[in-house]
Amino acid sequence: MNGDDLTRWQQAGILFAATIGIAVAGVHFHVVGAMVKPLGDAYGWSRGDIAFALTITAALHPFTNIWIGTMADRYGPRRVALPGIALFCIGFSLLGLAGPQLWTWYAAYGAFAVLGAGASSVVFTMAVVQSFTARRGLALAVSLAGAGLFVSLVPSIVIALERFAGLGGIYPLLALAAFALMFLPAWLFLPVTGSEGRASAEPASKRAGWRDVIGFGQLWRLALGLLAIASCVGTFIVHFQPMLADAGLMRDEAARVALFIGPAMIAGRIVTGLLFDVLPTRLVATVAFSLPGIACLLLVLLPLDTTTASLLALLIGIGMGSEVDVVAYLSSRYFGLAGYGVVFGILISAYGLAVGMSSWLVGKVYDATGTYDDVLMVLAAAVVGAILLVFSLGSPPEAETSV
Repeated sequence: MNGDDLTRWQQAGILFAATIGIAVAGVHFHVVGAMVKPLGDAYGWSRGDIAFALTITAALHPFTNIWIGTMADRYGPRRVALPGIALFCIGFSLLGLAGPQLWTWYAAYGAFAVLGAGASSVVFTMAVVQSFTARRGLALAVSLAGAGLFVSLVPSIVIALERFAGLGGIYPLLALAAFALMFLPAWLFLPVTGSEGRASAEPASKRAGWRDVIGFGQLWRLALGLLAIASCVGTFIVHFQPMLADAGLMRDEAARVALFIGPAMIAGRIVTGLLFDVLPTRLVATVAFSLPGIACLLLVLLPLDTTTASLLALLIGIGMGSEVDVVAYLSSRYFGLAGYGVVFGILISAYGLAVGMSSWLVGKVYDATGTYDDVLMVLAAAVVGAILLVFSLGSPPEAETSV
């Protein structure tokens, strides 16, 4: 199956299902950021202790994402996503059982990381790259942009659910909403086709298996660069709102500032996708990679009040929006479609590992020093290294020319 085999309506349905799936499945990272203060107040857990749950998921993701990517390559996105969505929601609801012992939080998050693997962005972006060719950058951008809406709303939703159902009711209610949003579009629209259906349609040069792909130096250079970029993102996801609280903003004020991140993520993803379709790949990736480093520097140099925090939220949102776009697009352009699931699984695992590790390590640094400034400067320097690695990739193979 490729874009030439589908009507516009079929492509639109696939794009809709992928957009909803990616947006909902990725929301748990941002829920943790909104839960840092209430969990700490209720159970006495430190910021580093709470953020370590994301490190646990990050440690598991290289195994779960690569396995899920292999399954999606073989059996197609729909056959993986439908049971994956159900298990994702079960795992998400288990997080509401955590506390007051810290180990229950870690156990619940570990179970969620395994159960929720089938609803990962690996599966949904595969559906998009299979269905679009010449407009793939824009299609990926649209599918990834939906997450921005939820990012904007998460802090306010968490506050409202906590007031309505208490701390333990937040995750079960979010799980119910996730199932209601994800399952029906996936059932109606996601394509079944796996590697068997594509094998005869793709030329031999594009049917390299995963054993060939993992030998490419480009893959590992890109993965290394993503570690630096994702470390910035992990810091922003979990610690941006606590930074605002440290600067004197009230919790409701910090939640209002966070509203700017979502629209900025949407804009960042759409613009990045459009630019990928018209400008050199490495140029777009370099600009996208530079944004988190700039944000780190400004967080150190600027005083945080409502105005500067809102401007930084816009910059952080644009950066966070463009990074996953870069991962998905470069996966398809440099390594083709036949092994897309495992390639994207490797890269997004590196990305997720760095998000989880950085959120925990930065929390520990803050717990020890009482400041974020030093680690933000280190992250800004690491971004420079990531940009150099992008330049080292060389030009991608000739792109498909079909619509």
